Amino acid sequence: MSQREEMQLLIALKRALEKDMGIEVDMSRYGVRQRLLRLARASENPEVAALAARLEGDDARPPADPAPAEGRRIKGYYRGRPIYAD
Repeated sequence: MSQREEMQLLIALKRALEKDMGIEVDMSRYGVRQRLLRLARASENPEVAALAARLEGDDARPPADPAPAEGRRIKGYYRGRPIYAD
């Protein structure tokens, strides 16, 4: 997702939250993405949930493993890095 698309989604989420919850969100403060996503989790509006899901969709993908180990089974991931079942 490009920065432009992300900002458009953030603004759409901000407007939907302001309409749904009757609050005002300051976009000039640091950490606006995290605050908007936290507010979206608290909202029960399906439109807000859909916008938040689209915005979080970029972060939800697991990172690609640059060099998978041959013959080793991956048990899980911790902070984006594979944990091998040895």
